[in-house]
Formats: sequence, C-alpha cells, structure tokens
Amino acid sequence: MWADNASKIDMLSYEPYAELLHDIALSERVNPLTIGLFGNWGSGKSTVLNLIEEKINREKDPKIVSVFVNAWMFEGYDDAKTALMEVILRTLEENEDIKKKVGKSLKRLRDRVDWFRVGGYAVKKGVPYLLSATLGNPFPLLIDGLKSFVPKDEKQAEETMAGMMKAKEFLKEQSEEENVVQNIRLFREEFEQMMNDSNLKNLIIIIDDLDRCSPERIIDTLEAIKLFLAVKKTTFIIAIDEDVVSYAVQRKYPKIDDATLDISKDYIEKIVQMPIRIPELSDIDVKNYLLLLVCEMFLSESHLERLLLGLRERKVFVKGEIISQEEIHSILDFGTNNIEAILKPGFSKSDFELQLDVFGSVAEVISSTLKGNPRQAKRFLNSFYIRKKLSEIQNLNLDLRILAKLMVLEYTHIELFRELYTWQVKNEGYASELEELEKISMDENVDESKIDTVKKKYNSLWFKPIVQQWVKVEPLNLYNQDLRQYFYLAKESIKEKGISLLNLTSIERKWVNDISAEELQESLRRQKVVEFNKDQSLDHSKIIKGIVSKYQTNREAYIKVLILIYEQFPNYRDELVKEFKKLRKEEFSPGTILTFNAVKMVNADHYQEVKNHFIKEEVVGVGIWERVEKPN
Repeated sequence: MWADNASKIDMLSYEPYAELLHDIALSERVNPLTIGLFGNWGSGKSTVLNLIEEKINREKDPKIVSVFVNAWMFEGYDDAKTALMEVILRTLEENEDIKKKVGKSLKRLRDRVDWFRVGGYAVKKGVPYLLSATLGNPFPLLIDGLKSFVPKDEKQAEETMAGMMKAKEFLKEQSEEENVVQNIRLFREEFEQMMNDSNLKNLIIIIDDLDRCSPERIIDTLEAIKLFLAVKKTTFIIAIDEDVVSYAVQRKYPKIDDATLDISKDYIEKIVQMPIRIPELSDIDVKNYLLLLVCEMFLSESHLERLLLGLRERKVFVKGEIISQEEIHSILDFGTNNIEAILKPGFSKSDFELQLDVFGSVAEVISSTLKGNPRQAKRFLNSFYIRKKLSEIQNLNLDLRILAKLMVLEYTHIELFRELYTWQVKNEGYASELEELEKISMDENVDESKIDTVKKKYNSLWFKPIVQQWVKVEPLNLYNQDLRQYFYLAKESIKEKGISLLNLTSIERKWVNDISAEELQESLRRQKVVEFNKDQSLDHSKIIKGIVSKYQTNREAYIKVLILIYEQFPNYRDELVKEFKKLRKEEFSPGTILTFNAVKMVNADHYQEVKNHFIKEEVVGVGIWERVEKPN
C-alpha cells in the first residue's frame, strides 16, 4: 500500500525542478523573492518541496535556514497571518546560534505578532472600535470587549489569552501615534534588521498545502508574505494550484460589473515574482509511474534507488520511453544477484513479475484516464491491493488480470461497470452481451451499418474510443468468465444511489444512461428526450425517477437534463420543480439562472416560484439574479 502523501523518493523524475528551484532560492541576485510552484491537485508539488528541503539540509550551511510550513496545519487557528509569522520566528529561536545573535530582536518581533493577533481578533469579531482606542491604557477595554469572543476550543482560548497578556506589556511601550499600519511598517523594518544582524545569507520559507485551506486563509497567508515578511534575504517557495488561488481572490475581490480587468491574475503576479509550473504527466509518464509504484512495493529501498539511478543513466524518462521488465531485470541484475536480497521479505520473484505483467497490460488504459495525476495512480493501486487482500482472506481464486481490467472500467466509467454487472446477474455470472461488443471492436473490417445496428442496442458510451480500447485490452473473452466473485468485491460501486431500488429493466436503464450521458451534446440530448417522450411503450415515470436518482449528489451536472424533461412532460412539472429547489448554494452559478429561462418560457409561475425560493433561502442574491436576468 502507498501513503497518500509526498514521496521521499523521486519516482516522477522531478529532480531537475527541485535543482532549479534550489538554485534560484539561493541566488542573492534575485532576493527577496516569492516563487510559486504551480500544479494541479495531486500533481507532485509536495514531492518537489521535499526534494528542495532535503538538498538544503544536506548542504548544512549554517548561514542558510529553511522553514517548512504546512499551511493546512494552521487552518484551525484564528489568524493565518500571525500563525505564519510565529512559526517562522519560533524556528529561528530554536537555532541556538541565531538566538545568541538576535534573541532580543526575535522576542520583540514575537511581541509585535501578539499585538497583531489581538488586533486582528478584535476586528474579525466585530469590535474594531477597540483598536482605535487611545493607547494610554487600552488593555482593560480590549479584555472586556473580547471576553465574549474567545474561541470555544480550549487550546485556542489559552493561546489567545496568553497573547493578550504579552500584548499588554508591549502596548505600554507604544506611543499614542502608533497604529496598525505603522506597526506593519515597523515589523518589516525590525524583521529586516534582525535578518542583517543574524548574518544569515538566506531564510527560505517553504509553504505546502495552501490550496487545501479555505479561500480566506489562502489570501491571508499570501498577504502576510507580501505585507510583513518579503524583505531582503528571504525567499518563499509556495506550492499551490493556480486555479484555487484565482478562486480565492475572486471570492474576496469580486469582479465589478463589466470590468475587463482580471483581478486574480494581477493579484497572483504581484505576490509571486517567479511562477514555475509542473507539467501534467504524459500517458507514458503515468504508465511508468504505475510500474515504479509496484517496484516500490516489492524492492528494498537501496535496490529501488539503484533501479531509478539506472533508468536515469539510460535516459529512459528524458527519451519518453516505457519501462520494460527486461530493463528492470538488467539494471537489478536478476541473473547473478541473490533475489532475496533484492526483494523485501515475504515477496517472491514470480509474484513481482506477475504484477508487473498485470499492470503492464492495463497501464495504458489506466494512464489515459488519470489525466497526468500521480495521486490518482496511487489511489487506484491502493484500491487494487485492498481487493486482492480481501480475496486472499476469503480464499477467492481470482485472476489478477481480470480484477485489474474490471477495476479500470469501474474507475473510468462506473455506469458501464454497473451495466456489466446487470448483464452477468441475468446469466449467472456470465456477461454474454460483452461478446458482441468485443467481437465488433476487434474486427477491423467490420461494416459501418453493422456498427450502427449494434450501437442502437447498447449504451453509446461503449463506443467511446477509451472504452473501445478497454474492450481490446488483455485478458479478452471476459464473457466466458464467471464474474460474480469480482463484483462481490465491488459491492459499494454496484449500488447506484437509489436506481437499484427502482428495479429498472435493461431497456429502462439504457434510456437513463443515454439521456444522462455527460459527453452528449445538448442538441443530441434534446433529440433523445423527444424520442423518449414519443415512445409510449416505456414507463416514463420510472425512467424519469431513474434520471433524478442518478445525479442526486450533483444537481448542477444534470439540471439541464431535468429542464429538458420539464419542457416535454407537463404531467411531471410540479415534481421537477421540487427537484430544482434542491440545488445547493455551492452548485449554483450565474449560468444556472440563465438555464431557468427555459422554465420561464413554459410556465412563468413555476419560474417565479423557483426564483423566490433561491432568493429566500439565500442560495443567490436578488441583485445577482436580476443582473443576469435583465438582458433576457
């Protein structure tokens, strides 16, 4: 199994990025500097940060200090700015050499942080007037005003009160002219002076997991860097998803009417002077990563590192080549070395080679669906090995190739996986319908008219290129295999959120899937709904209930589908209005308002009912609704 966190071993060939960022961070010529390491969720940003920190620690330069901050760890703290400043100052205080030189300056800065914490807490809790009180003796007023606002969490309450007591002494020393703005300026000046006095060449602050935080926390942390900490001899390396930052900026600084200015882009450029983007892994990269994860499970750490070194020396990653079993054998020298020394205890060579073979066959299909995301690759393999272990505990005789192939379909197209399940249920474990699909997929000379005939019988998703690729992947002839024990291990995936309770026939399920297919163009979807309406042999009520049940957890994704049905089926409109009202705030967008214009064209009363509901429940503001509504 693999932990869902940053790897300590570079199996993604990210060493060049770590080397680049390390060199930039240590360059005095571009200091102070904030580097943005941008990449999608699960793309390997944390791995790069770990490699950078490891390089810095390995050099053991006493004049270079690194501080690794996991921003998510401070999510529960009341003030992100002061939490970040405090962790940096505490790290410096823990360094005995630095403390000897600038201990008093660090204490002074810590006192200022406490002052900011008290002030920021007061503002956030609705008592800003306390901050503007004269500083002759403001502390009793602050305490009285904040008594009712202390956090309920006991630890936070203690920290807040301790900060207040420190701030009391600090405030006595302040002149009456000083205010928040002046204290920001003074903090920057004192922080910069402390850095000079410490004789440090560089303070490198590495911030990870910021994109897991709330939008407010993200902005607070970025503003703390810009306002307080970006002084000479400091370098920040921030790993984050650029889209998440953009969303956070837009939440705090919404676009004004029709302004063309991209606030989020300008904001990021002001904070981050040097953006470095981790590219999405190619399909070949993901395939190699899957094989290396299998190697990590079986090989001892020293031999895994030997394998990675050998692959780099052969420039496998640079050339974009796929790792072969022969290459693994050659680098590890399976022929002459003691195999027991190469593998971890409890593993055999035959099992290792079998699992390399299993994932070598299905990796191409898996990699094309993971969208270059290494974290998703880990999660897929973890699920596979959980199923494998469960089968061993229950003495099930599984073919690991079949297990892997079925899991790929489950992972990529859950509705087709469920359809395969219903086929095998009807035939005591044998999905006989798959035979026709497989044969027509494998026949390169098949007639187009025959394909069209088969397409009318099955869900159109079976004919998507990626699914066709899955059908052709070894092992073939799944229709000759008893699949019951494989589906037994996937019981949670078989449940279809209420659809299973409707006892739909295969034809009814096909209508549900065809109308709800995400890839379907809207014009074709409308045509499908019209055909559905005209077919009087169908139980329309059951199929509509099936469509509603299918997307209970994501109404935004299927609201257009329901509106099409609303237009075509007058008898179901009252029930569908109830479904419209289930849209949650986070699922709502201005585009949703435009979508409801179709309801307005059919029934103005229903439209008004829906509009009033969303405004009353504060799902959307009346001003936003009316601004979107006016042009139409």
